[in-house]
Amino acid sequence: MPMIAKSLFSAISQIGHVLGLTPAQVKVLLQLGTRHQMAVGEIGAALACSMPAASELVDRLVDAGHLVRTTDPSDRRRVLIHATPESARISARLRELREAQIRYALDQLAPHERPVFIRSLEALVAGLTHGGIATDALSEMSLSQSARGNNV
Repeated sequence: MPMIAKSLFSAISQIGHVLGLTPAQVKVLLQLGTRHQMAVGEIGAALACSMPAASELVDRLVDAGHLVRTTDPSDRRRVLIHATPESARISARLRELREAQIRYALDQLAPHERPVFIRSLEALVAGLTHGGIATDALSEMSLSQSARGNNV
């Protein structure tokens, strides 16, 4: 799985580098290209990074003219982040590149292999998104830590 992610992100990262963007900044633009507007906390959650790290990423992209901040009209305390029109075009181009990579890879499969591959991916996603295993592991860890705490 890491090899798939690395391969998909490699070309996108190279384009980002040419544009003066770090891989993390490219990820922010891709997220905003999909969601159009997000709060800093939502960006942090989407990138699995801390709020300070997300805030720093956004600050640098705002300073570079890639993003703008606006006040949420329904809640003036909330700040929303948007891509500038040029950055939205960059994000759209990056998504097109990713889709072309996936189409090319799928074209390497024989037509009769594709349905099996798709079903396999669906099963993998279903298995990975099933929370029971992670929840069980967390429960075991909590119990283990509680037991150690009681013995101290």
